[in-house]
Amino acid sequence: MRRLLALGFVIALTASGCGLLDSKHKVGECVRTRVSLGGTDITAADCPTTKGFDAKSITDPVYKITAVLEYEKSCPNGSTFGGIQLKHEPDDAVYCLSPATGS
Repeated sequence: MRRLLALGFVIALTASGCGLLDSKHKVGECVRTRVSLGGTDITAADCPTTKGFDAKSITDPVYKITAVLEYEKSCPNGSTFGGIQLKHEPDDAVYCLSPATGS
């Protein structure tokens, strides 16, 4: 199930970019993704603070950014379990995401 979910979240947007140096999210930040008819957006989120299962993480998952790459690049395969690649054209960046877990 996780594999299918991860593969299903390889997302590309169709909007004009504004440069990698202007990407609004940084490595280590936690984010949520939102898919709509207008495309996909990535928004800042609070990182989980408790360990263990959280039912909300299934319906509204939080991801940690593990890398920010140039738009033409790809996240390394198998670098993190459940890793997701999000090509975000408005930020002109590729965000490598992994499920965020509490510390």
